Amino acid sequence: MFVLRGILRAESQEKILIYLLARESGYGKAIAEFYGQSQNAVQKQLARLEEDGILVSQMVGKLREYRLNPRYPFLPQLKELLKAALGAYPERLKKALTMKRSRPRQAGKPTLSVR
Repeated sequence: MFVLRGILRAESQEKILIYLLARESGYGKAIAEFYGQSQNAVQKQLARLEEDGILVSQMVGKLREYRLNPRYPFLPQLKELLKAALGAYPERLKKALTMKRSRPRQAGKPTLSVR
């Protein structure tokens, strides 16, 4: 679903920005897996958005974590635009975007092997 066609260069840019708006931060691989896109295409768009000053990144261990740039001059307007675009997304996708699973695994909890 490409709601912001004509404003952004690529559909993957919209997906990246919506993902980072909903989850506040993310890794290239996680974003690519969430949308089922190639990791290479997502990494290229992340680099382009960072070069344009819309995103900032930092290394967390061996991974590069991206988030919206708090110093971007049009950040409030961009967030409003992205929120409006998110409103046009299907409910299933909105729920998947806003669901956060950040709690660590309980100590001693057995793992299930799924094959």
